[in-house]
Amino acid sequence: MIVRRAIYAAPDRGTVEVPDVSTDAELKQNDLYSVLLHNDPFNEMAFVVKALMTIFGHTRALAMKIMFEAHHRGVALAEVEEKGLAERHCRQLLTMGLTATVEKAV
Repeated sequence: MIVRRAIYAAPDRGTVEVPDVSTDAELKQNDLYSVLLHNDPFNEMAFVVKALMTIFGHTRALAMKIMFEAHHRGVALAEVEEKGLAERHCRQLLTMGLTATVEKAV
């Protein structure tokens, strides 16, 4: 069993410590996955940047970095997150006409 503690500042009560207890099985279930953005010759760069900002909440600078990496290398890491969220974000990218895949993070 793994116990992590989060400390929250409550404005009227000082600091409150809340234990977060996770079992090894829960941690394995929450393995991380990579959302990969692939280059394509169809979408304009500005559109790709806006999509990354909208879907992932990336800053413009980070979205541009990811877009340029996909453009020059053929693929770029857009985000690393839990499986369900990675799959949802991948579907959102696909829905916007972008090319994306999900892989288990190394």
